[in-house]
Amino acid sequence: MFRFILMLAFVLGFLFSSPNDCFAFDGQRRGFILGIGLGGGYSTFTQTNSRTFNTGTQSFTSARENKIAIISDFKIGYAPSNLVEIYWSSKVSWFGFEDVTIANSFGGLGITYHFNPQAPAPFINGGLGFSSWAAPFESGAESLRGTGFFAGGGYEFSPHWRLEGNLFWGKPDTDFPGVNISTSSFTFKVTLNVLAF
Repeated sequence: MFRFILMLAFVLGFLFSSPNDCFAFDGQRRGFILGIGLGGGYSTFTQTNSRTFNTGTQSFTSARENKIAIISDFKIGYAPSNLVEIYWSSKVSWFGFEDVTIANSFGGLGITYHFNPQAPAPFINGGLGFSSWAAPFESGAESLRGTGFFAGGGYEFSPHWRLEGNLFWGKPDTDFPGVNISTSSFTFKVTLNVLAF
């Protein structure tokens, strides 16, 4: 987390101190983009524990758990036009589970298509990358990683301001000698996002 904040501070410091406008922050979506969002969501998941013995494999899948979550959303990338954005996306669902804080997240390449070059404008988006399941505030906690994707859309109701809804899915897992632990999760989220361009 510290490295992420340090990298973000470096990028923002470079952009705001650069004498060139580098086609960014000129009121047009085209060019460099940087966005954050916050909102709420609903995460549902099951966990599977598979153990391998000499006689075969035994698996146990937990009952489905449902959690109300706080959602954080981050993106950084480039818009080749006022209609299309290509970016790195990080969407995290934060909730409590078994007395710890869980970060159930998606990270990967995303794309957004706007139906209007200026606000107000509806849009659709999607992305493919990795998912993770972690307890970031617990020392020595093992993180699970796997494939993930998101899809959704929203509405840019004013320049820089958007209401966005997404569904993101992930199936992170980890292996220990003779044991595989995996989580299959779906999260629906609604966030209010601000985008600098």
